Amino acid sequence: MFKYLFLLYLLVVSLNANTHSREAHLYTNDIKELALIKKDAIYYGYGERLIHVFLDPLCPYSRKFLQTLTENELMLQKYRYAIYLYSIPRLKSTQSVAAVYESQTPLETLLEIMLQDAKYKNLLSYVSQKKVEAIATVAKKLDVNKRPFLVVEE
Repeated sequence: MFKYLFLLYLLVVSLNANTHSREAHLYTNDIKELALIKKDAIYYGYGERLIHVFLDPLCPYSRKFLQTLTENELMLQKYRYAIYLYSIPRLKSTQSVAAVYESQTPLETLLEIMLQDAKYKNLLSYVSQKKVEAIATVAKKLDVNKRPFLVVEE
């Protein structure tokens, strides 16, 4: 168990290594920004502590992160993950994002796409497009430049 937690810690540290100067800012204004999109999150896990995660469904690092979560029940028990889909333009994941947001079971669809490499050809509805735009607006304010991007709520 400790091994998986340590690996997750190393993954988070290495992916967010250049955000040290923003640390104090991250726990004040940014948490307020995240409150604006909490309703658009896909929640995974049932722990008390909330971690906000920005993922791209086609990003290999995002997939590895989600796979690590899925394989480690302790991480799901200890933390609750608010997952926001924020596409990396070069990966062209719009159809995958649409499939998740248009699904009756978004978490299951997300897991199928990211862990089983399921393919979907959905288009974003007006409502889903508004979710994507709201998430993108907050992500830009938070300077989300890598995926996965984690923000731990204290």
